[in-house]
Amino acid sequence: MPKIYVHYAITPKGELAISSYHERTQSFSNGFALIKKELKLSDLQKLEADIPDPYTNDDIKSKLLELLSTIKQSKNYNDVTLGKVTYKGDLNLCTGNKAPTPCLFDGTLNRVFPGKEVQLILESANREYVEAGIRLADSMGLVGAILQTKTSATEEALSKTYPQSGTQVQVNNNSIEMPTPKPDADALAQAEVKIKDPQTLSNALIKIGVFNTAKDSLNAKNPTTEDQKISTPPTIDKI
Repeated sequence: MPKIYVHYAITPKGELAISSYHERTQSFSNGFALIKKELKLSDLQKLEADIPDPYTNDDIKSKLLELLSTIKQSKNYNDVTLGKVTYKGDLNLCTGNKAPTPCLFDGTLNRVFPGKEVQLILESANREYVEAGIRLADSMGLVGAILQTKTSATEEALSKTYPQSGTQVQVNNNSIEMPTPKPDADALAQAEVKIKDPQTLSNALIKIGVFNTAKDSLNAKNPTTEDQKISTPPTIDKI
């Protein structure tokens, strides 16, 4: 029965470091390597989850999300002060055929930690598996990641870096680029208006909200005197 082993800690600088492998020792050693400059070995927390046979990639994703949810509910987790998430692990986490684990390449971790910088370090001791991961990453437009062979690999080292993208926001769980909105010049009232005739005055007042209707504009163009108001008989609507 395959297992996911996770070791994690939150540094004083507000970085969540996660090490996730299908081998306990690698999860432990890589987890400590991520935090050793700022924390002690005793600060490293551990989690694990079994994946019952038979299983699919969706089962792997479900178990990984359970573990990440546990991390977010831990007493040291603070979404306000957290600024970055570094996730390091097997690029083919628990897959039976050693193919890349899809949920590590499709933005799942970015959605788990919305608004945070997420840095992925995905690796394998087998160069062939890393090459497969690079092909998948290229096809899916992966950002903020490093794909590499493990330092223990006996084959020639291979590594590819995918830089972070530009400013992004989350809309309906899809990360999209947002341009800076430009103000509508027509919607802005002019600070100064040159008055040439009553109609011009009326239009200016309508724009800044003094007159709200065309009827007000007409009254401004053809003002009614007090005598006209008295001499004009009232109109009685027919019922």
